[in-house]
Amino acid sequence: MNHPSTEHELISELKSLLQIHSPRYEIEIGDDAAVRRGNNSDQIILTTDLCVQDVHFKTEWMTFREIGYKAMVTNLSDCASMGASPESALIQLVFPKNDPALLEHIIQLYQGFNDACARWDFPVIGGDLSCGNSWIIGITLLGHVPSHSRTLRRSGAQAGDCLWVSGETGKSLAGLHCLQKWGRKHTPDKFKSFVDSHVRPEPQIGLGIALRENVAIHAMMDLSDGIAKDARTIGYENGLGVILKFDSSHISPLMIELGEILDSNPFEWVIQGGEEYELLFASSDSFNPGSVPGDTARRCKCIGTFTKERKGLWYHDGYSLTEVHTKGWNHL
Repeated sequence: MNHPSTEHELISELKSLLQIHSPRYEIEIGDDAAVRRGNNSDQIILTTDLCVQDVHFKTEWMTFREIGYKAMVTNLSDCASMGASPESALIQLVFPKNDPALLEHIIQLYQGFNDACARWDFPVIGGDLSCGNSWIIGITLLGHVPSHSRTLRRSGAQAGDCLWVSGETGKSLAGLHCLQKWGRKHTPDKFKSFVDSHVRPEPQIGLGIALRENVAIHAMMDLSDGIAKDARTIGYENGLGVILKFDSSHISPLMIELGEILDSNPFEWVIQGGEEYELLFASSDSFNPGSVPGDTARRCKCIGTFTKERKGLWYHDGYSLTEVHTKGWNHL
């Protein structure tokens, strides 16, 4: 195996090693979740994610209850991107034995898991516990889409489609920068909403369900690794390039102010920032967010278009095209 330079290349290599397939699965490796057709023709969604201490969370910045909640949200966002409702979850937990408050921290984690389960009305049905060198949380989530509907997936985008995002991006990365500079307690009050976006994100379950019923929506994924990476992913899955078309009006004055204080470019946060858990989707130009039930859809913004003339990711500033080399979050 050649050493892969990206997560996508690694997944492709690993996928080639797994040669047993089942006709019962409509989607296997490569999307936000796997999809299996149930006996009653409902579509069963299966997804899993890992959260690793000092990679995905730091205990000095988040309470264990917040960590548990966010770990569950990571999976719920994959469910939302398929247009599915959550049904049940399995939790695998690795904990460090030398933690002097071990039992208290485990209880707080499970309170966080339960907060998410109570909000979206699904149970934890099992799991496993083991000791190790640090905190690691693995969650497997099952969801479903009724037989009369469809799952949305990364494939399906067409040349000329609009690229939409369901809300303001960059807030989670802005919050991370606040934590790195000031810590949780000393972040100025006016910037604490950014920290909240980082430590307690919201999955777009309701919007995902509403969008699956709209025939103008052609493809969708959750925004977990940043626009730069995730827009490329949708383009790659469909043999298309993406041209981003948005300006500073998409960046809030508060984020611009924070960028000036930190001597950082908030535009980079907007296109690089991961852990947003918004939805990124492709639609025909007939799509109207106002036609989608609920207030969330009204936050949707068209930020670009898909093209067959170019591959990769490009930015149009109103005058010229520039290729975007920023990669977003890469696990390698």
